[in-house]
Amino acid sequence: ISRGRPELLVYTVKNTLPNITRPDTTLMVSLDDDDPISLEAMKSLGVGDAKHPALGVHVGPREDSRGEKYDRALKMAPADVYLPAVDHSPIITPGFDDKILEAAKIWPDGIGVVYTRMCDELVPLLQAPTAKYVELMGYIYSHDYPYWFIDHEMADIAWMIGRINFADVWLDPGKRPQQTMRMWDLGFWASYYDMMEPYRRQKAREIIAVLDIPEWQKRQFSNWWELMKRRSEGRNNRVRATAVQCEQSRGEGGPPDEGYLRAKKRAEQKLSELYTALRAAA
Repeated sequence: ISRGRPELLVYTVKNTLPNITRPDTTLMVSLDDDDPISLEAMKSLGVGDAKHPALGVHVGPREDSRGEKYDRALKMAPADVYLPAVDHSPIITPGFDDKILEAAKIWPDGIGVVYTRMCDELVPLLQAPTAKYVELMGYIYSHDYPYWFIDHEMADIAWMIGRINFADVWLDPGKRPQQTMRMWDLGFWASYYDMMEPYRRQKAREIIAVLDIPEWQKRQFSNWWELMKRRSEGRNNRVRATAVQCEQSRGEGGPPDEGYLRAKKRAEQKLSELYTALRAAA
C-alpha cells in the first residue's frame, strides 16, 4: 500500500519485481484516488504490460484504516497466501514468493501465518497469512486501526493458535520514512488494543476449534493466552510511555482528517459496547 510517496514507491517496486519467480505471483499496489502523483509514478513503470506482467495497480477511495486498504487484495488479487508490504522497503530475497509458499505448505488444513526475520521480540518484518487464516479472521489485517497495531494483532493470534512458520526472506528498510501517516492519539490506540483482548481471544479460539490437530492440542492452545498476555501488554506499555514524544517526532502534525476521526469514533463505540457487556456479565 502507498500514499503520497511516489519516489519511494517506484524504488520499492523496481527492486521487488526482479525477485518474483513464480508466474502466478501478483505484486498489487493499492493507491488512493486523491493521490494522482503516485498513480502517475506507477504509469511510468508500464503497469500491466509485458515488461511487468506481475505488477497490478488498484485505485480507490482512501479507507479509514490500513487494514481496509490491504483488504483490497481479497477482491482484486485473491491468493493462496497474502504478503502485506509497504512502499518504502523492497523485498530483496530472490524467489521470496516461492519461499513463502513452501513455508505455508506445512499446515495440512492450510491455516497459518508465515514469518520472515523478526523486527522486534514480537512481530516480524513481514507476515504472510494464508487464505484460510484470512477467511477465518474475516480480513487480512484488522480494520480498527488507522496505523500500527495490525501486525501486533496477527502476531498475538498466530502465536496463540500455534501456527507460525519461518521463511528466510529479507527486505531493505534503509529508506524507511521517519513520519507515520495518521499518527494521532497514540496512547489511546495502545490502550484500545489492550482493551480488545477479549475479542482477540475469542477469534483465536474460533480458529483453534477448526484446526486439523488432536483435541488435547486444541485444549492446550486455548489455554495459552495468559502466557503471551504480559508480553503483548509490555509492548503497549512502552508505546504509552513514549507516546507524546513519538507523536511529536513521527506524527503528521495538523488536525486529524475525517477518515481518522471516523475510525476513532468506531473504536470508542466498541469500547462502550465492551464495557456494557462486561458489566452485564459481572
